[in-house]
Amino acid sequence: MFRLTTKSDYGLILLSNLSRSKKLVSISSVAKKNKISPKFLSQIAQELKKAGYISSKEGARGGYRLAKPAQDIKILDVLKTLDGEIVRGECFEDDHECHCGGKKMFAQMKKEIEATMAKKTVADLVS
Repeated sequence: MFRLTTKSDYGLILLSNLSRSKKLVSISSVAKKNKISPKFLSQIAQELKKAGYISSKEGARGGYRLAKPAQDIKILDVLKTLDGEIVRGECFEDDHECHCGGKKMFAQMKKEIEATMAKKTVADLVS
């Protein structure tokens, strides 16, 4: 089963909130609206900013916005930024010899999942 980490889930929530707004959005407002830890969301925002997905303005009227159009931000890229490898497509144990015969099948499924995610964008989240 494929499952998002909390970090990736919150990152996508932040990006979808930013894509819906024409103005700067505060982390605290997104955190409050979605019942998320503002500290954790702020850490995620810093990673997304470093990767070039969002930008920020400091100060009383500051906040965050998307650094590029939502349709140009691929879901796969965001998930890899926040969590690294998304789907491993291999046995759970390191150095484990496959006995179930599923190695090729799981590798193919990983490829297909990532290919699908590579086509989806932040714009798809809000449409």
